Amino acid sequence: MSNPVRFFLMSTLILLAVPCLAGAVVEPKTETEYPDAVTVVAGGQSHELVATGVGLREKTFMKVDVYTIVSYVAAGTELSGDKGIALLEFDGVKRLQMDLRRGFSREKLVNAFKDVIEENYEDTSAFQTDMDAFFGYFAEDAQENDNLVFTYVPGEGLTTVLNGEVKGVITNFEFVKALWTVWFGEDPANGGLKKNLLAQLG
Repeated sequence: MSNPVRFFLMSTLILLAVPCLAGAVVEPKTETEYPDAVTVVAGGQSHELVATGVGLREKTFMKVDVYTIVSYVAAGTELSGDKGIALLEFDGVKRLQMDLRRGFSREKLVNAFKDVIEENYEDTSAFQTDMDAFFGYFAEDAQENDNLVFTYVPGEGLTTVLNGEVKGVITNFEFVKALWTVWFGEDPANGGLKKNLLAQLG
């Protein structure tokens, strides 16, 4: 199967997400609300995901709002030990959604991912090619109200959607784990944010 055809099939299979109406999780400072459960339809199957938590990334001591973010994982998933590490290593359906609250350069956006990933890995060779492809999705500067959604489905891969547009699909699970370290790794972007993104797990 040619790469363009494969990309089209995978992207159309993974993207449909329908919010459930049960309730919401709220980021308190910005009062941003997200559904506490969503349904992802992929491969002809429906996957219910529940929120693990919601958080706000702030910049420096001035507490400038950078983005709000919500994390989802397949309903019924049990995570033990360090729940953040368990979540990033979980090879099941999961999702992250970021909503930017300010604009900044493309370089700052890419480095925000790159720097934290490299803090968590001495050797990135297992996913370097995929990481380079991922960074290539971001050709322009980030704008306020940009929306980023990362959805991983086993057997389908990781789909990145920017403002409703599919940017690409990465099938290498090693990169999926690496991306999740930005928020859930041993050295995440912010320890308080990691805690908030796991708060719904109890």
